[in-house]
Amino acid sequence: MTNIRIYQGNQIGGCVTVITGTYKGKTHRIMIDYGSSLAGSETKKDFDYPWDDEPVDAVFFTHYHGDHVGRIMEIPESIPLYMGPIAQKAMINIQEALGNSDRVTNAKEHLKEAELLKSKRVRCFHYNGSYYDAIKDIPGFSIEPYSVDHSAYDAYMFLIETDDESRKTGKYVTLHTGDFRGHGRRGQKMITLIQSYVHKFGKRKVDALVIEGTMMSRSKEKVLSEPQMQYKAAKYLSRHKYAFLVCSSTNVDSLTSFYQAAQMAAFPGKRYMYAYNKYLLKQLRLYSDTAGAFSEAYRFDNTALMDFDYKIQYGPFDDYTTQLEVMQRYGFIAVIKPEEFCEKYLGTFVEAYKNGKIHEMPVIIYSMWDGYLEKDNKAAKPEWIDFFEKQEQKGVEVYHLHTSGHATSKMLAQVINAVNPQDEIIPMHTERPEAFSELPIRAELKDRIRK
Repeated sequence: MTNIRIYQGNQIGGCVTVITGTYKGKTHRIMIDYGSSLAGSETKKDFDYPWDDEPVDAVFFTHYHGDHVGRIMEIPESIPLYMGPIAQKAMINIQEALGNSDRVTNAKEHLKEAELLKSKRVRCFHYNGSYYDAIKDIPGFSIEPYSVDHSAYDAYMFLIETDDESRKTGKYVTLHTGDFRGHGRRGQKMITLIQSYVHKFGKRKVDALVIEGTMMSRSKEKVLSEPQMQYKAAKYLSRHKYAFLVCSSTNVDSLTSFYQAAQMAAFPGKRYMYAYNKYLLKQLRLYSDTAGAFSEAYRFDNTALMDFDYKIQYGPFDDYTTQLEVMQRYGFIAVIKPEEFCEKYLGTFVEAYKNGKIHEMPVIIYSMWDGYLEKDNKAAKPEWIDFFEKQEQKGVEVYHLHTSGHATSKMLAQVINAVNPQDEIIPMHTERPEAFSELPIRAELKDRIRK
């Protein structure tokens, strides 16, 4: 008998799935994700999983966002950890950067996590050239990872087959979507993936669907596709030569959209993307070497660390000059954080404009969730609000341009109809699980939604 339990499923972030099966009379379990609740969540303290009473054979991570991996150090040392190979490298970069930062109080803990991520406990999914190999290390389980489109690169959904004598087939099949979307560069392949790999062209049925529903509480929000956002960004950057960008360092698709938009706006030349620190540059190069091997769109060739005094030769026939002079002459897009230590970069260009060295003011593109900047929002970041208010007082324009990393309600319905789970639909990662019954899905599927 297969059992699926969701912890903290009625919130966005910190959701944990535990699937229990029986093999030769013994109970075995896998866990999917073990992350922290998001800032502003009504959850004051994340639940404590009963590791001793309900032992877990392995923990699988869908992707590297903190609300999915944030509690990794609490997992008992005897339990192996499974994740994508690029997710592992991105997480190591993050933890090493935090561990070596003088602005972080618990730096040693981050370095410990980096060492954990480098250890043999971490087992990465293996791509064999056309798909990822199934993991059959847990008795009675077969777990197939499938790459999905999300704001985090190297994100996965899992198809889990458990031995189950109560089923005619002898197997219980669960599809766990993780976080996904349909409006990114790879999102349109989701339904084809379900038809070909999940259903094996009608030869395999899914019994239970565990599906995220982040956007169910924001169903009226207009969602741009990544190409649409890139086009809007290119139009904007064609009018603004000096642009600072606030975007998550792990949102590879949006970073790609703005990088490519900058190249479009600078045509026939090129426009560099500058990084506020070495960590961000390291992440850009990781994405370029990995995602860039599959698509030229993800190659960040014109990138550099922001260092105004650094001597640089922009073109083969140019003389060496300072990076600042190159930025003033050719324009740029520079990724920053909305924090005090980045104000000096903006301030330099504001002063250059006031002194007549450049002929236009710098601008900021804000490409993150607007809720962080809404004073009455429970997830608001006061220090970010202060940062942007300061810049606007100086005359710096702030342009909001963002798209969600999560599936729209329309996409959720398409996936549910395509998967056609025979037993259960289990919403998670959502504040409005009851709204799933309002989706345009078949009537018999509405009856299968777990209440």
